[in-house]
Amino acid sequence: MNTTQSTIAVTNSSPQGVTLTLEGTGIILGILVSVSVLSGVAYKVITSVNKISLSIENIEKEMNSYAGHAKQITDLSHRVDLHIQDYVNRKDTITLLVGGLKEVLEHRTNRLYTSMKDIEAYLQKSGTFKIREFQDLRDMNEDKPFDKL
Repeated sequence: MNTTQSTIAVTNSSPQGVTLTLEGTGIILGILVSVSVLSGVAYKVITSVNKISLSIENIEKEMNSYAGHAKQITDLSHRVDLHIQDYVNRKDTITLLVGGLKEVLEHRTNRLYTSMKDIEAYLQKSGTFKIREFQDLRDMNEDKPFDKL
């Protein structure tokens, strides 16, 4: 079986350079445009990724600085809590001391009052002493005169 091939154009001369046809030029230009578009898209993607990574780094730095501030705030809060507890303890101590002083003053006042009444009674028995009239604290229905301090 014989097969015949059809040829459109045949040249017998060997080519000395590169021959560009219209179809070849269109393909090369299409490839160049595609490569330039792809490189532009790649550049935009890379720039966007770099911007995002820089933003993330800045956010991490700020978060670390805020974390340091949060630790300082926590330390200050603990200090304030200690000072508040110290204030409560001092207030309780002073309240106890004032209460003790009130009791001592009441006791001494009652002893002085009793001693004064005994002396007045003794001087009245001897007959040479006249007792002045004065308003007694106990007559004013106040059992403890130092409660209002």
